[in-house]
Amino acid sequence: MAAELPRTVCISLHEVAPATLADCTRTLAFLDELHLGPIALLVIPDLHGTGRVDRDRRFMSFIESRILHGDEIVLHGYRHDGSTPPGRGLRAWLARWMGTDPRAEFASLPFEAARTRLLHGLAILRTAGWQPSGFVAPDWCMSSGTCDALEDLPLRYFSTHDAVTLLGSQQRIPAPTLTLGAHATWGRTPGWSRMRALARLRATNPILRIALHPTDQRDPAFERFWRHLRLRIDDRLVITEDQLVSRLTRRAHAMSLPDPGHRSAIPRAGRFP
Repeated sequence: MAAELPRTVCISLHEVAPATLADCTRTLAFLDELHLGPIALLVIPDLHGTGRVDRDRRFMSFIESRILHGDEIVLHGYRHDGSTPPGRGLRAWLARWMGTDPRAEFASLPFEAARTRLLHGLAILRTAGWQPSGFVAPDWCMSSGTCDALEDLPLRYFSTHDAVTLLGSQQRIPAPTLTLGAHATWGRTPGWSRMRALARLRATNPILRIALHPTDQRDPAFERFWRHLRLRIDDRLVITEDQLVSRLTRRAHAMSLPDPGHRSAIPRAGRFP
């Protein structure tokens, strides 16, 4: 079903919170300049316990302006913290990429603990007046208990590094993510390596996602890289993951409806045996 959609790209900004507001503002202003949007804003309800988003008027005003701009609000964990600092090196990166890093906030939580955090995070965003329809776990890592807990929440989907999954039906939509942030080794490799990775994904995937982080724009090569990137995704429709889910849901519904031009063989009156 995804193959029948136009080639799309979903861009997400992770770790959106009052503490990262200045970097987020600069990042989004630059993406606006490139006419890249709408963007999925992955909002952390209470980053490391430093302050709830629904109690920061400046942050709330900024998010409201982005909603009017067409951006999507996504629940991004609760506090975005873990029991130990994130690991370094190739093994740690692979663990995060595969969703198996036990240090990530939702990576090892049982059902009840995950449900409690999800409900707290969702309540904060709703108190702020926002209605997220999707969830992305910090570092993409989720336990089976977290997946089960999500089924009880009023959300439409959750995303992992390589797919978007519809809650309820558990339909999995392949959608690989190119991570261009400080938390990934991509950020430390030459630009041509990242472009080669992008070229491979573009060639084989109708749905492509790109993830970035607030501090990425501090890199001197950030703007030059994104201007090159803009040219390479110009053939794709930029939508949010919520819009992607809506399109797929409508298409599935349309395909399930009977053909209005098809007439069933219904016996006429008086012809029943």
